[in-house]
Amino acid sequence: MKLHFSRVAAGGAVLAAVAAMPFAASADDAVARFFDGKTITVVVGSGMGGSYGLYGGLTAQHLGEHIPGKPKLIVQSMPGGGGMKALSYVYNAAPQDGSYIIGGHQEVLQETVLNPKIKFDVRKFQWLGRYTDVDYLGFASGKSGIKTLEDAKKRQVVSGATGARAANALASLAFNRFAGTKIKVVPGYKSTNEMFAAMERGETEFIVATWVVIKALHIPKIEKGDLVPVYAMSLNRVPEYPNVPAITEFGSNATEKKFLNFWASGGMIGRSVFAPPGVPADRMNAMRTAFDKMIKDPGFLASAAKRKAALNPMSGKDIEARIAKVMDLSDADTKAAREIYGELIKSASAK
Repeated sequence: MKLHFSRVAAGGAVLAAVAAMPFAASADDAVARFFDGKTITVVVGSGMGGSYGLYGGLTAQHLGEHIPGKPKLIVQSMPGGGGMKALSYVYNAAPQDGSYIIGGHQEVLQETVLNPKIKFDVRKFQWLGRYTDVDYLGFASGKSGIKTLEDAKKRQVVSGATGARAANALASLAFNRFAGTKIKVVPGYKSTNEMFAAMERGETEFIVATWVVIKALHIPKIEKGDLVPVYAMSLNRVPEYPNVPAITEFGSNATEKKFLNFWASGGMIGRSVFAPPGVPADRMNAMRTAFDKMIKDPGFLASAAKRKAALNPMSGKDIEARIAKVMDLSDADTKAAREIYGELIKSASAK
């Protein structure tokens, strides 16, 4: 009897598997039918010359090869509001059927919490995957004599920035507020390249830039001592510079520490690709699988290497889980975060 039962159970399992196969095939066929002959628009919330344009271009070039139906992908540049215009468009106005995705700005996380007027929610976007994390590092010029964070607490250090509320300004203001540095932020530079030129002219002696940019273009300056890493606006210390403090090591109480952990998490999002809330589950699963395949594809890896695109990938499901953890904020946490952010913005306006 025991043997007979096992055979029946095994036979039932086989029948169940066989019965399920047409449904799986049907789901794949439905996705392929939808995407066949379609064009997917990859929205980029900036010009094409920066890192958002770089990864948006890689997405358009390679992702479609791995999506059922092999759709064509194009890039649409939609600058405005520091990337917020594009995020709002994709979230609220773009078709929510899989035909629009976004290489959105990493500030999507902070803006969801800190800007009550914003019209999107980072938790409701659907994530295909991440190319790389993007943290900001602060560097002193070799001529400044600043070698450590402690040195930057002893005297005023002038830093360029692209805007009073830009990430490269707020990073230094956060270190002033929480770590006691004395960095004077001078906004108005049009680009990171302009800020480097200002440092070379002696106008400034400090610069804040993404580790992606530094690693791709400026490592020789660090090796020569022309750039000295002082701080990291990141969740953890950058592995290449274990002696350089991260912002999350500061904060005088639990509220401040929670804010800093949240504030630094934008770097975790880095350069990612995501879709609006309403895209059907079968199409999202297909695009997530396509991203995971693309990121390992030799053709994609060759393109990324040629363009010096940093890669530290994360799956869509993993990044969604991390976002959910970071965004586990009470009303009191949110209120405190907005108050602290308000202080940073006020200090930016006072510079």
